[in-house]
Amino acid sequence: MSKYNWFSLIGDFDIKGETITFKGKNITYLGLDGNEASGSSVGQLISDQYFGSGIITADIEFKKSIEDIAVEIILFYEPINKNFINAGLSSALVCSVRSFINNKWTNYALAGDRSQLKIDQRYLLSVKVKGSKVDLSINGIDVLSTYLPYTLPRGQVGLWCFGRNNIIIRNFKVEYEKPKAFVIMQFSSPYDEIYKSVIEKICDNLGVEVVLANQKFGPGIVINDITKEIIESNIIIADITPDNPNVYYEVGYAHALKKDTILISEEGRKLPFDVSPFRTLFYENTIGGKSKLEEGLEKHIRAIIEREL
Repeated sequence: MSKYNWFSLIGDFDIKGETITFKGKNITYLGLDGNEASGSSVGQLISDQYFGSGIITADIEFKKSIEDIAVEIILFYEPINKNFINAGLSSALVCSVRSFINNKWTNYALAGDRSQLKIDQRYLLSVKVKGSKVDLSINGIDVLSTYLPYTLPRGQVGLWCFGRNNIIIRNFKVEYEKPKAFVIMQFSSPYDEIYKSVIEKICDNLGVEVVLANQKFGPGIVINDITKEIIESNIIIADITPDNPNVYYEVGYAHALKKDTILISEEGRKLPFDVSPFRTLFYENTIGGKSKLEEGLEKHIRAIIEREL
């Protein structure tokens, strides 16, 4: 018996234990010119597993032919608008990361030559997601890495298949990682206390990994390390109370990547023009003020974690 529950939205799937078979077939349809045409059948299988960050793996095997085939892991499925984001293998190009949003396909990254895929050979497909970064490997070899133009939302995972013949998927496995919040602030009192008593506490309570730049890198912070952390984070929290060029640079980079960013600032602070249009949580550096900040921060983080694309 499979350890996950599955439901087929489209196509014919056979599930026996940890083995899933997509029963591809040739289909006929009416072409745009009004004439009858033939093509491969499509399958979309959704699981009961929710995902936002971590690793999804599966063993893939193609039977009989590799013409017009694809098997992709659905990293995110949103049932209201039926949007989804995929990463996997196909006969068009070996590896791809793409989305189907608002009835439109968008390719984010493609790699490989279709002639490399073989029938009756197992491929261990692994897709790792951190924030907006997606890494794809085959048989333990890294073959594709890309950045989505947004942080991957939390949603259901599954399989998207396409083909005229059977495709075998074995040992589908989801390994979860906590969403990550990267904190940008000046490293001095009283901001260190705000971090320890409010930000770190709320993130821990919500099951969010929290990273403060000076904790991770120490002295001599390299900007490449900072940008990597921003890319691989789900949430950015920035205290913009003092005029700090480094903080503003990092906030600007996060906004350019369309990261979900929570700005906080001490009450009474007049914000610079560049950030004044953005929603900001203001706090008083008092016991009551910290409680209000906790409430607002928790609300914002929950909304980001549970948001849909």
